[in-house]
Amino acid sequence: MMVQNVVLPRLIAEVYERPYFGGKRGIVWQPVRYTGNIGFQDNISSIKVFKGPNFARSADFKALFYEHIDFQGKRLALGPGFYPNIHDIAYNFGDRITSINFGPALDAPGPEWGTIPLIIEVYQDVDFKGRKCTIFRDIDHTGKLGIHDRISSVRIIKGPDCPPTGARVIFFEHVNFEGARLPIEILPRDVIKEIPNLHVLPQSFGDMISSVKIEGWSSSSEFNETVFEDEFYSDRMKPEWRWIDPKGGGSWTARQGYLEMRADRGQDLWHGVRGQGGNMDAPRLLMQVEGDFAIETRIRVYPQLREHGGLLVWKSPEAFLRLEKTSGAHAFRGDVRFERHVNQVYTLVGRASGLRRLTQLYLRIERRGNLFSAFASTDGSNWVICGQTFVGTGDPLLVGLHALCPGNIPPTLTRFDYFRLQKRQSEAATYQPVPLISPEDEEEQLEEERAVALRQIV
Repeated sequence: MMVQNVVLPRLIAEVYERPYFGGKRGIVWQPVRYTGNIGFQDNISSIKVFKGPNFARSADFKALFYEHIDFQGKRLALGPGFYPNIHDIAYNFGDRITSINFGPALDAPGPEWGTIPLIIEVYQDVDFKGRKCTIFRDIDHTGKLGIHDRISSVRIIKGPDCPPTGARVIFFEHVNFEGARLPIEILPRDVIKEIPNLHVLPQSFGDMISSVKIEGWSSSSEFNETVFEDEFYSDRMKPEWRWIDPKGGGSWTARQGYLEMRADRGQDLWHGVRGQGGNMDAPRLLMQVEGDFAIETRIRVYPQLREHGGLLVWKSPEAFLRLEKTSGAHAFRGDVRFERHVNQVYTLVGRASGLRRLTQLYLRIERRGNLFSAFASTDGSNWVICGQTFVGTGDPLLVGLHALCPGNIPPTLTRFDYFRLQKRQSEAATYQPVPLISPEDEEEQLEEERAVALRQIV
């Protein structure tokens, strides 16, 4: 096998078939002389441009989108940022892009892509021929790339952020990381692995890959100053917390050193399929935070696998994230899942399997601007990434713990050993806790204010 030199991308572009990042998606980080080769021929309507791991070496780089093949004709130069509708941009460039390149331009601030443990190239035909797609993050359905059950060869390259212990890619037979699995390890000594024909493997996987998961192990140390911690030794709620239980079916009890949260059948936290049939009834314990942060908890896991809950990042019912351990009775059978809920649309960002039969499980979410990264661990030191996603939330946010009992599964019982909020060392000194009040106390306070106002009128 001939070892190839790995080229680190300076910019990474996501191109979409429809405005506002809808329809088919493609990822571009190298020049494309003809976009038809990646499944886009005059049908790109929205674009996201991210800083790649090599961006600092050429901070003036931009993504260059051309009207004709071989980088000819009018061009549109875009720096890192989100462009939801290029029909509205000068030159009226919607559905006109035929080739893509990268080159120097003016300074270009914008969002960063995040870590890249592995670079996965998948091809429609054997021997790395035919249509090609590049994957940097988990894909819950290859249909989103336009190659559902049509992958015949793969190339896996060690990425710039591959942990020292290595990483792994898992190809799944079904969507949502289900069905038969084809795991491929990238060891510390590996640079690239190639499978020119998936059809001839003992476990034939040709034309049957429906989802792809990347597992990279890392220890997070950027957020290392704890600014809030609750180990639940008191039977009184700390003033930062707010207990929310819309239907009254949940409960929480602070035991000696852990918190119990119960949820009754049907208490969920989603809007349902296509925004219908769901509910916001799940109990949750939340506190307010601003800026970048990390939140972490440890869940006790018992043989009955009744646990169903985890960490919650909440802006509103229209924008929230869930990282949770599922119960044994759930369709995910005890796996960890990371979900994004925006504008009543549910997206499975990532899933971590192999974490079912444990005695404890650590969960962690980190926020950097609008980028949210989720992790799981068995020891609190070595973390497997559960996915990354962008959500434009702004400040402030509510963060904390939640418990669920979706569908018709039996009532759940989730035990949390602690909740921890961490900041960067340079930001910890400026953190100010925000005492929250319960909805009942808030209503009582409003009644008192109304009474005072009436007395002043009289």
